[in-house]
Amino acid sequence: MEIWMICVELAAKTGGENAPSEIGFMNIATWADSKETAVGKIQRYLESLDWQLVSVEQAHIVNEDSEHYGDVELDQIGRTLNNPDAIILGTFHTYKTN
Repeated sequence: MEIWMICVELAAKTGGENAPSEIGFMNIATWADSKETAVGKIQRYLESLDWQLVSVEQAHIVNEDSEHYGDVELDQIGRTLNNPDAIILGTFHTYKTN
């Protein structure tokens, strides 16, 4: 098992039950033995929040020595390290579709 960083596009209701869904991107860190396992685990978690996975934009095994990560991603990785069941969500970056 390795830590994966998955960048997903998703639709989520962020403003309450009657609010319209917003679409955006989010980095998510989790333990898995493959990309497919990581994506499946994340998809089930998002569905439990009543969010919809639209697409997987990027997926890679975390290299802790990389200078590629910003503070938010480094925090996600750190929080994932000691928890094999972790699914750590990053910032939800929304965009307008119209």
